[in-house]
Amino acid sequence: MANFGAHLVDLHPLAAADIPDVVISQRGDVVLSRYRDNVWDIAPYLPARNLRQTTIRFEVEFSDGSRLTDPQHAALLDASKRFLYARWRVKAPHSRKYIAAKTVCNNWSQLRALLKWMVEQGIATFHSLTSAHCLVYAASQEGKLKSSTRVINLQVLTTYYDLRDHLADCLPEYPWADSVPTILARNGNPQRANGRRQATTEVIPPRILRLLVQTALDYIETRAERILEVRDEILRIRAEEREKLEVTHRARYPNGFSSVYRDEQEYFGVRVSHLVSRRVNDLCAKRGFGSLAEFKKQLIHLRTACYIICAVFSGMRDSELASLEVGCFATREGYDGEEFCWLKGLTYKLEEDPMSAEWMVPAVVGRAVDVATRLGAPERALCAGRIQEIEAILASAYVLDSARDDLLLELDEARKHQHALMFTEKENGRILAFSGTTAINSLRSFAEAAGVVVEQSDMEGVLDHAKVCVGEPWPFANHQFRRTFAVFVARNLMGDVRYLREHFKHWSIDMTLYYAKHDAGLDVTVFTDILTERDELQAIILEKWISTDQPLSGGGGKRIISFRNRGEIKTVKDMREFCRKLGEDVFIRGTGHSWCMASGNGCGGQGLYDAVRCMSCGEGVVDEPHLQIWRGIRQQQIETLQCHDLGASSWERCVEHLREAERILLDLGDAIQPYPVPPSPLSEAITL
Repeated sequence: MANFGAHLVDLHPLAAADIPDVVISQRGDVVLSRYRDNVWDIAPYLPARNLRQTTIRFEVEFSDGSRLTDPQHAALLDASKRFLYARWRVKAPHSRKYIAAKTVCNNWSQLRALLKWMVEQGIATFHSLTSAHCLVYAASQEGKLKSSTRVINLQVLTTYYDLRDHLADCLPEYPWADSVPTILARNGNPQRANGRRQATTEVIPPRILRLLVQTALDYIETRAERILEVRDEILRIRAEEREKLEVTHRARYPNGFSSVYRDEQEYFGVRVSHLVSRRVNDLCAKRGFGSLAEFKKQLIHLRTACYIICAVFSGMRDSELASLEVGCFATREGYDGEEFCWLKGLTYKLEEDPMSAEWMVPAVVGRAVDVATRLGAPERALCAGRIQEIEAILASAYVLDSARDDLLLELDEARKHQHALMFTEKENGRILAFSGTTAINSLRSFAEAAGVVVEQSDMEGVLDHAKVCVGEPWPFANHQFRRTFAVFVARNLMGDVRYLREHFKHWSIDMTLYYAKHDAGLDVTVFTDILTERDELQAIILEKWISTDQPLSGGGGKRIISFRNRGEIKTVKDMREFCRKLGEDVFIRGTGHSWCMASGNGCGGQGLYDAVRCMSCGEGVVDEPHLQIWRGIRQQQIETLQCHDLGASSWERCVEHLREAERILLDLGDAIQPYPVPPSPLSEAITL
């Protein structure tokens, strides 16, 4: 079902008496919500599994104890419903696109804050809300939320004004006089600068990411089998005890019995837990887990480890990770005969309906998927059992209509989640895919157990110093993995592409473009993020080359130094933006020992394996980050020259590489003395 409001009708032609009966949402033939309801259930239009808030509840409580649904607030309630209805039904004023149901939920959250302020100020209608009032409201929000969130909250008033042709209670004028929400929120870190979107998501520092991933891999590769064996033994003990309990219970109460429990199944569950408590705790202690409570933490950590490995090595969003199902991992041969690994799921970003997509991953993700598949097997069995129960009940002729609707909703949710790869613990009796807030809390608990604490060395590049503090745990969030993945790949595309081969076979820009063209299901948005990060890194490198006295070597480096020393004075307002524009005509690639700016065929990549070859090329640049590499190259030649069985041709090549390395090190400011080369084997042979 599409997640935009194509099913909604225009309210203007309708009689006032007919509007309350207008359908807001339905699943199949079952109407879930009507306009008059105080709760709008829009779950059918929210396909992503990671969304927990699927209703719009109008019983907002105000500071005076009253609620939006009380008679004195009837005008505000109707205005709110009209706005949300119009927002969902018509195309957005600026993008000219229909918005998703999730955006309607977000708009309701933003509108609630405004409604609470209006009631406190005694403003009963939007028609009474002048621009002067709106400016006061904007000022009242300062300090309550971060500036970017305040911008979004204030923007809802702009949207309300833009939809005035579809509303009955309209704003009397543009809400912000001669200003805009971005300025009013005093956004010191705007999301856009020079027309370019600025990143607001933290990149997980390498040290922290390494520690997190190492711990996750330890769970998957070392601890998983023992944890799952104990889990299976506990399930066997419970099943054995339950079977005996059901026999004695049926004998004692052949006609059933009344109790404080919701139903017989709940009673059996609680009773079995009591009966097996000692045996299970003894088992956990014997297998090194201390107690059942501690073992349950290890189960959660194992699930979190699977999530981390899938997120870190794929770049998938949280909603996409939640879409993974049993059988989502596959391998297939690429166009060049190499075997590649893939994760298959759904993508929701900018899509009217979920779209199948694939993400290239290293083989270790397959192990994480195998563990997650086995880990979630009991929950899937429970889900399948509950689906059968509901279907049997619905097939009965003795089901009340009210109960039938509730059962249909539960059945739809169970079917939506029954094949999920990773599950949460039961949420109010519901078995749901692992994601959202549950995933964030689990990530932070996992990181705390792994000892992931921020050090001073991790602070470079941190965006929000109020949230990230030395000595405290890193504030993990789901979306950080995607940006960290993009930055990681971009840096290695800019650095040593051979490092990417370790993880993604020979993954390169060319291969990326090939698959983006030939695999219709590939998630190309992650590549867009990677290339965006790569372009920004390139601009930073160019800026350092052009605007500083950084020593450079190589043919291209000499050209840049000549450009810096040309004597002509030209200025630009923003050097970084200038370098971004310059980067549109320059594509820098990393070889591990230098930067390559060659266009066209160049050397065909031979410089990757022959560092000296790049130095005679006019497109090669060596800068300070390569200093250690060239020190190592020099030392390798020195050690090779000391070999007693070195041939004449090898001696000649070593000397050539040695002198070239020494020249480059001198260019970069390294004070070294030329190494005294031993005699050539050829000259020794002539002497003999």
